[in-house]
Amino acid sequence: MIRFLILYTLYLKQKIKDFGRVTYNGFTVYFAFKNSVIIIGKGSVVNSGYLTNLLGLYQRTIIVARYGGRIVIGKNAGISGSTIYSISEITIGENCVIGANCKIVDNDFHPLIAEQRIDEKPADIKRKPIYIGNDCFIGMNSIILKGTTIGNNCVVGAGSVVSGSFPVNVIIAGNPARIIKHLI
Repeated sequence: MIRFLILYTLYLKQKIKDFGRVTYNGFTVYFAFKNSVIIIGKGSVVNSGYLTNLLGLYQRTIIVARYGGRIVIGKNAGISGSTIYSISEITIGENCVIGANCKIVDNDFHPLIAEQRIDEKPADIKRKPIYIGNDCFIGMNSIILKGTTIGNNCVVGAGSVVSGSFPVNVIIAGNPARIIKHLI
């Protein structure tokens, strides 16, 4: 209960700070730890209520930056019930839509070596920045992994697992994701 009250207080603080700039529909977990930054552009909409996206949300939207992580989301973005978690840097361009239940994570979350997981240190967690260009659509249930670059005007098919670099104007789909069509 105490954890919920703390998170809800932080949510209200952010909602008041972003008043008129970002629309929050439902309770969003939004937290920038010390030395970390989260910036969400004007006109963006963050959906966390179960009826705010009729495809069905499995969770509330969670946006967390820690260990010096930086999250920058451009103007007019839309996010529904997704997790964006950074300990490096995640940049999402303007006019992007992040579909229901997506995960965008610029790190492995835990060290890969078993002995390092016992006495976990942030320096032992592998990380690489993520860049998503302007006017992109990330289909529901997709996962964007560390080190990924997606060019402007790209579509990521639902349920894709994306890792690597992709040019502008393509449709990416699959596990692992690959280019399936050029838009122009």
